[in-house]
Amino acid sequence: MAGHDRQRHHPKLHAVLVAAGALGLVLAGVVVGGVVLLSGAVDTAATKQHFRITHRLLDAGLHFSVREAADDIEAPPLADPVLVARGLDCYRGHCAQCHGAPGVAPGPAARGMLPIPGNLTQAARDWPAEWLYYVTRKGVRMTGMPAWEYRLSDRSLWATVAFLKAMPSLSPGEYAARVAAPGTARCEPRTDLPSSDEDAGPILLRQYACDACHVIEGVVGPRTFVGPPLRDWPRRGYIAGVLPNTRENLARFIEEPQAVSPGTLMPDLDVPPAHARAMADFLYTQAARPARPKGPT
Repeated sequence: MAGHDRQRHHPKLHAVLVAAGALGLVLAGVVVGGVVLLSGAVDTAATKQHFRITHRLLDAGLHFSVREAADDIEAPPLADPVLVARGLDCYRGHCAQCHGAPGVAPGPAARGMLPIPGNLTQAARDWPAEWLYYVTRKGVRMTGMPAWEYRLSDRSLWATVAFLKAMPSLSPGEYAARVAAPGTARCEPRTDLPSSDEDAGPILLRQYACDACHVIEGVVGPRTFVGPPLRDWPRRGYIAGVLPNTRENLARFIEEPQAVSPGTLMPDLDVPPAHARAMADFLYTQAARPARPKGPT
């Protein structure tokens, strides 16, 4: 019986040892990777190309991630010429400088990016409209591809996809003629909040690059102190030293900082009212945070 029990429990012990060994290998990899990273041996210069396997893995990861995320998206009809014309206006204003267009090269900055922004003629041929919509709306982290869902209306996002699907059939001359032709189908900016389960406040603070100058409670970003840290906001008395600290005044300052405090380092960021209110609301949620203990006096 004892031998039978040992045989019965042996597979469990083996599984535990295998799991422990796998965990040990993972931890060892993390330690070795951390040591290599902190040693400065990793070259971050954009003039050094990725290893081929790195590029292939990142590309495959993007492909599978987008396929999964776009699974429940359904594209509307995209053949409407007015929709395609609006998409051309969106593409010319927001995409061509990085991705180029038929007969038009990407801008100088885009040509030096790593990874290089892809030619979207190929993506338009190979990717379903739903995938193109998802990437246009959400962007791609670690590539420089921005998310447009807080800057372009849903109609403009789908219009951009409609133009992308039409673009592979355009010659350079046809593209140039369409750009030069007068039209009224303009790219519409977003002025409301997109329908999403995500908290818009911290996303907007990143989308308007607030974390480039401020350390913001609840937002992961660089430790930069060009502007004051945006923490413990409800406990402040004044905004920019001129306005009593209320939600309404904070939203007003975010919308038009130069009008509220001429000469302030805070630039006008073209923030619409709905976005400014969401950002102010997020900063005011810090009222629920317990007060920090005071240091010795």
